Amino acid sequence: MSAALTSMDIEQLRQVRNKNVQQQNQLKYLEMKQEAESFCGQPDIYPWLVAVLLKHGLRPSDGLLVSCSSVPEQEGNEWIGVWITGDRRFFEFDVMADRASGELLRVDAWEEFSPEMSAHRRGIGETFGYLALRLLTAYESLE
Repeated sequence: MSAALTSMDIEQLRQVRNKNVQQQNQLKYLEMKQEAESFCGQPDIYPWLVAVLLKHGLRPSDGLLVSCSSVPEQEGNEWIGVWITGDRRFFEFDVMADRASGELLRVDAWEEFSPEMSAHRRGIGETFGYLALRLLTAYESLE
């Protein structure tokens, strides 16, 4: 990674209009890192995710939230995202949580999947799966 690229932060990268592949990869990595740090720093603001993980026999401290978004629905908030475990398994989820309390209402999907892993995919560079593993490895080295 170039020195100029490492000095750019997430907001600067979002402002770049025609991002090159390196910039696209760095932005995606920083967004994943931001998502992971948000959950790691305050898992109590994601009570629905903690409940889903425990329901599936996983510990919130043994993995990373690498993608997450919500859609307001009539029943509450629908949360869609990806969790990667410490043993490198990927899970996509789609859950409904109470808007006010964050309590898990239902799990619409919780599926293990195998994302493509490549550091040099033509046109996109590093794939989502590769970036997520890179982030997981960085977190493991901090422990």
